[in-house]
Parts: sequence; C-alpha cells; structure tokens
Amino acid sequence: NIFVLKGSQWRILNVDEKSFTVNVEPFRGGGITVPYWEGENIPIDYKTARKVGNFRSKVSKGSLQLTNKTIEKLNFNEISDENNIVVESSRSQGSIVLHSCFGTKINSTLSTLLSSMLSSMLGSVVDSRSDGYRIVLSSRSRISEKLFLEVLKDDYDLFSMVTASLAGTHNVNWRTWCVAKKFGIVGRGAVYERKSARFLYERYSKTALVQEALRELFHDKYDLKNTDKILKEIHEDQIHVKWLEVDQFSKLAEPILDHTSKYYSSPANLDKGILDLVKARLDKTKHRLICARCGKWERVVETNEVKSILICPYCKGRQITATFYSDYDLSKIIRKKHDGKKLTSEEKHKVDRAWKVSSLVENFGKTAIIVMSGYGVGADTAARILRNMVDDEHLLKQIYEAERQYIVTRGFWDS
Repeated sequence: NIFVLKGSQWRILNVDEKSFTVNVEPFRGGGITVPYWEGENIPIDYKTARKVGNFRSKVSKGSLQLTNKTIEKLNFNEISDENNIVVESSRSQGSIVLHSCFGTKINSTLSTLLSSMLSSMLGSVVDSRSDGYRIVLSSRSRISEKLFLEVLKDDYDLFSMVTASLAGTHNVNWRTWCVAKKFGIVGRGAVYERKSARFLYERYSKTALVQEALRELFHDKYDLKNTDKILKEIHEDQIHVKWLEVDQFSKLAEPILDHTSKYYSSPANLDKGILDLVKARLDKTKHRLICARCGKWERVVETNEVKSILICPYCKGRQITATFYSDYDLSKIIRKKHDGKKLTSEEKHKVDRAWKVSSLVENFGKTAIIVMSGYGVGADTAARILRNMVDDEHLLKQIYEAERQYIVTRGFWDS
C-alpha cells in the first residue's frame, strides 16, 4: 500500500470509488530511496576508470588544462585516482560518498560488500548505489571513519559475502527466474512474480539452477577477482583512503547524488511541509456562519476571513455556529425553533449540534473554526482537540490525525 510520488513515499489509507479519490498519508518508515531507471548501461571497465583517475590527477596538479574548472576547484588535498580513494562524509547526514576510480563492476561489488557489512555493524539498514567512479552509502545511523576503515580493511571470502548479500534481492530473484525458464522449470510464457522467484531461489539454492544464476550475475554485474586485489592493496596501504568531513558534498559527488538526495532531505522537512499544506487548506475552507439564537444572520466566509469575535448584528448574541457553506436549511430550522414551532427529531439533532459548535466558537473564537475546517471533524472531535491544544503546530497535527482517522474509519459508519 506504499508508492513513491514527487520523491516521497505515501501510504494509501483508502480508495473512494464513488468520487474516484485515493486518500494517502506520508509514510515515514525507513529511508526514502527513490527508484529511477537508467536502462542497461555499458559498464565502465577497470582500465578505463583508472585512466580517468590518472587524468583527474594531472588536472588537479595543473599539468592538464580544462575549460571546466570543477576538478581544479575541489578543496581536496588528494584527488581520487587508481592509488587513492577519497571519502566525503556529511557532518549533518548519515551519508558518505566514496570517490573510487575502479569501474562499474568493482564499485558494484564494493558497494554490495560495504552495505551488507555496515548494516550488520550499525544495526540499521545502509542503502547503497554506485557507478563507475563513485559509491554512495546512506543510513539513519552515522557512519564513522573508524568503523568504515575497519570494515574496508577486514579480510573476506568475497564470493560467500556477496552471495549472502544478494539473497532475496531483485537482481538474484530475476536472474533465477530467467535461468529457471531456460531449465524448463518455469514456462516460457510465465510472467515474473517476485514471491515465486524468491521461492525458486530458496528451493533450488543448492542446485545447478541457482549456481548458474549466480554465475551469470557475477559475470555481468560484479568483478570478484579485481575487487579482492584492490581490497588487499588497501589492506597493505598501497591504495590510500582519505577521509573528509564536509558540510556539503562536492560537485564531483553530484552525479551519484542526483537520484539519492531525496533519501536524506525529505524526512527532515516532511512534517513541516505537510502541516503547511494542511494549514493552507484549512484557511481556504468555506463555512456558513449562522446566529444560533435567532437564525436571522448568516454569512459564507473562508476560514482566514473569520474575525476573532463574532456577534450577531440583529440579536447581539455571541452564539455563532458554523456549518457547511452549502447548508441552506440550518438557518431556517433555527428560526423555526426561535418562533416556537415544533421540530422533528432530525431538526432537533441539527439544532443541538449547532449549539455545541456555537459554544466552541464562543469560547475559542477563530481557532474553533480552524479545527472545524478539518475534513470529517465534528463538534465532539473538535472539542477534544481544542481541550488538548498546546500550540499551533500541535493543533495542526491533531487535526491531521483526526482527518486521517475519519478517512480510514468512515467506510464502517452507517452514514
């Protein structure tokens, strides 16, 4: 019931088929990793990436001149090349960017390894993404230099580690599904289904089917041999790791952050952004204000047009009630009661509700109107919210929660 829209995750509360409306709320569980599609790019090989690193090094030292001054403007003592890995660590976020000129397959292998090991060490998920020249690792927990170097310089059985890290992922499930078709276990025309693919992987994990799926995956996406070589060179200090604490990631990191920046920027601003939208909507809600005593005075206004003190110009009463702007009957019912005429049970119920609302408006003024602007917020719910009011932010959160509860539960109401 969760989907991604505008770089944020949303949970579906319910679907109103009559009005063709889907009611949603922001989903705050876990990191927001926004999906994107690049297609199957030709991988950057190890030799090409090393040449790019060497090229960067020459530019930073001034032996080569470029019209683009990005590399020259970098505030790095060391530039990433075949002998140096530069790590940018954000002071304010749990994210680091590795500048590693090792190519697509090696960086993909390192990314998988580091993500898996750091996740187990930190006790929280570490998301990763890589390209031919960079790796980004993002987590709710801060990744320290000490922990990172400890993980990077440890000894590993790469095949076992990467295989274990791939278990349950889309890459291995999809590849298993494709190989299962070749083996005749799955019909040629069968449509991929995630749960079935995962079942196949688990069911045939010790067989030639999964071995072939892993062989294809390692051949196409990973480079265990050269990654193992690089890890040994890091362990022996032949490849140096430079750690930088930064307030803002460099221009060189931007290509890998284009699709991941939402991960660490959205959650911090999500609550405030949603509350601002709620407030703007409440301010624009239309109401029909009516004198609950005489019913002679009525006016349609938006919430932001309501004055703090409301008085009927006819009877001078302060018992002003609020109802839907399209409610043309309430004033007639109030006048009917004022004239001493007999009311039906439904009319009595409407008058009682009008007096409840007028009591809230008399005691809380415009704030009561703001609360009553909430979708599905009635007099009783409004009274509870107003009674527990702390400040404006808390008030908006209470209104939002009341709206949410109404949307979720209204399908079970009789009317």
